[in-house]
Amino acid sequence: MTKRIFLLLLISVEVILCQPSESLNSSEIKIALEKLNTLGSVLYIAAHPDDENTSFLSYFNYAKHLRTGYLSLTRGDGGQNLIGDEQGDLLGVIRTQELLQARSIDGAEQFFTRAVDFGYSKTPEETLRKWGKEEILSDVVWVIRKFKPDVIVTRFPTNGVGYARSSYSLSITCG
Repeated sequence: MTKRIFLLLLISVEVILCQPSESLNSSEIKIALEKLNTLGSVLYIAAHPDDENTSFLSYFNYAKHLRTGYLSLTRGDGGQNLIGDEQGDLLGVIRTQELLQARSIDGAEQFFTRAVDFGYSKTPEETLRKWGKEEILSDVVWVIRKFKPDVIVTRFPTNGVGYARSSYSLSITCG
């Protein structure tokens, strides 16, 4: 019995260690090497997929060689779709893929919370009530603890609609 377990363990380790590693092109290797000389990280937090500033993320990732991340509280499933028929969850899938593609270009890491984009909201109180403030707050705390940013950037401090003001409020509470 112990021989079988040992053999199974040995095969498992061999399979895991023999997985092909991701290959980088020369420009990706150059950027990775330059980042070794720089310590620092920036986490950008906003409510929706279209609230991020891709130029900002690109600048800090490629020009300043900082580790960058974007936390979108929602996946954009309650927004408008001007180019197709997808709504709700299907729109959220499209917006999620758009964000992941954008991160492959600007080099930032992408994070989400469990918050559902339920449509327009006028106040942060309404937004946080529908989201479940404690659950979303715990998601934001988890991302901050995982990413360990040196700087947290938010948008819409006091103006804007419920989602934007809620993302600002949660960022300040956690940061």
